[in-house]
Amino acid sequence: MRVILLGAGASKSYGASPTGQRMPIAKDFFPTFFELDAAANPWVLRDGLIHYLQSQKGIMDTDDYLAAGVDIEEIHSEIATKLASVEKNAEDLDRIIFSRPYNQLMFLFATTLNEIANGPVSKSHIDLATSLRPDDVIVTFNWDTLMERALIETTDWSVDSGYGVIPHSVFRDEWGSPKDCHSSNKLIKLHGSVNWLTAHPIYEGEELVLTHALPAESLFVYEHATRPYPTHAGRYMEGYAPLTYGYYPPNLTNVPGRAAPEGHSILKFQPRMPWMPEGKAEKDGLPSMPLIIPPVKEKSYQFFGTLFEKLWQQAGDALQACEEVLVIGYSFPRTDLKSLDLFTNAFVQRSSVPRVTIIDPYPSRPREVFQLELGIPESHLRVVEGPFLGEETLAPLFKN
Repeated sequence: MRVILLGAGASKSYGASPTGQRMPIAKDFFPTFFELDAAANPWVLRDGLIHYLQSQKGIMDTDDYLAAGVDIEEIHSEIATKLASVEKNAEDLDRIIFSRPYNQLMFLFATTLNEIANGPVSKSHIDLATSLRPDDVIVTFNWDTLMERALIETTDWSVDSGYGVIPHSVFRDEWGSPKDCHSSNKLIKLHGSVNWLTAHPIYEGEELVLTHALPAESLFVYEHATRPYPTHAGRYMEGYAPLTYGYYPPNLTNVPGRAAPEGHSILKFQPRMPWMPEGKAEKDGLPSMPLIIPPVKEKSYQFFGTLFEKLWQQAGDALQACEEVLVIGYSFPRTDLKSLDLFTNAFVQRSSVPRVTIIDPYPSRPREVFQLELGIPESHLRVVEGPFLGEETLAPLFKN
């Protein structure tokens, strides 16, 4: 059994997007976003981020500032830190100043990845999918759905059973129960996915909670839409490939909403702005948002109950049991200690040394991690210094 670990470099291999863009990394996220049509769409909200930059950092020309190559991980972490500092004993306005840009950045992540992925299925990911053995496990920190689309096209993989956790509901033109089916391979997404959805968070006093009344770990998975769906303010956008969608995902329908605290009522209203086109779709249900762990320094896995605990445990179990680890485009960032702990804790429990293959144009950091921190000897380490090119890269590795 093999574990295939996918990082941002694996997604960079996708060059068939109609947008002409490749999946961004932290430092080129905003320049990439501004190249997309979505950047000029009034439904793609940035007002909270703009207000934050202007009021908190004194930056007036916000687009030029962001397009110059601001690291989105740094600015998201900065906002998250300030939000955490005002969560207790703060006025609602203070929370809005930080929570609004924090949430808008998560939507910007999702819409950027969805816009780029909205094209043909990735050839390099198809090549990887066809090379899989039935029990291979894919572990990824990526939020995009390039791997899922390739797996669906070439294997028996399904969103209903292939993520390592069973969704509460799956969206195929409408929400429904997951199918009872089997996926030979697991795709474990340790930071969530742009097609994973949850309800919006709200404050009840000092506590941040979800607007649905289900267990926090309840997972909603979007697969496809061939017709308009109910969404926030009716702002449905058509023309998207499976597992991708416009800025607003479908609302959660037939899902119990959180009751208002005693002595309070829930009031729902939607202001109309002259510059904002009205949506024409339905508005029923609870507005949803991507269920992703954003790239901030202090990651809040526990907010989603046991969901990520189960996923990280499965990834650890696979790393403990596998004969080989194939690392594609993952650099082991020095600030992401949890990912290194995942490998350390798994490898220390092993009775044998796995074979490790690294595919990366800049392999010095992952090589250093495996040799110096995880104890993999040179005899068990193979390094392919270069980008991931699908079959061209994989064929020499698996020729035997």
